[in-house]
Amino acid sequence: MSLLGIIQFSVMVAATLVLASTVILLSLLGLRRLAYLPVRAWAWTLLATTRVRYRSHGLDNVPEAEPYVVISNHCSHLDGPTIALALPHPVYFVIKKELTKIPLWGLATQKLGFIAVNRSDSAQARAEMAHAVETIRDGRRVLVFAEGTRSPDGQLQRFKKGGFHLAIDAQVPILPVTVNGSHALFPKSGTSVRPGILDVVVGRAIPTSGLGKEDVEELMAATREEILAARRHDPGFTE
Repeated sequence: MSLLGIIQFSVMVAATLVLASTVILLSLLGLRRLAYLPVRAWAWTLLATTRVRYRSHGLDNVPEAEPYVVISNHCSHLDGPTIALALPHPVYFVIKKELTKIPLWGLATQKLGFIAVNRSDSAQARAEMAHAVETIRDGRRVLVFAEGTRSPDGQLQRFKKGGFHLAIDAQVPILPVTVNGSHALFPKSGTSVRPGILDVVVGRAIPTSGLGKEDVEELMAATREEILAARRHDPGFTE
């Protein structure tokens, strides 16, 4: 790891210790709504430390009052924090179960209500996603990275179906969100973050009212096209 990477990592470890502790404390006090504020503070610290800025486009497409499922591309660890800052509502992530084992940070995500899915156990994963449906029906907005993991080359990978089933089961719209530029600043193989600007593009919300399991493929195609349309404006993207 480069010296810059070591400095960035050290700052973020310190920020994580402080802000995760704050999340846990607020959650224990029953102040779950306030507990999301440290998430945005952590995301802001990450971008400020790495000298990354973002621009938001299409925020008028965000449903004002109803819950929704955000479906986004995923090229970098910068994507989630940037989306958390760019969208007007708190967004709760669907994460890998293994991440909840990270000391302190893992407990904070559980207290917040992030949705941890055990990908190695299909029965447990289905139960966890069923719980996610109830979470959405209670009014929460949930973020799912459609590709399941970070793209190794910055190109749009094959979509997984979980987030689309989630939106149909909850009967809430899908909000396509595209992050452009994150692969260039911090790729999957990167050891430090380059300064620069990210563009967060919010596409038109796609309704799922009345849709069933048989509509998943068509819903995936419509969402992918929205994200592709926004990705075409990223100089580093090729189809």
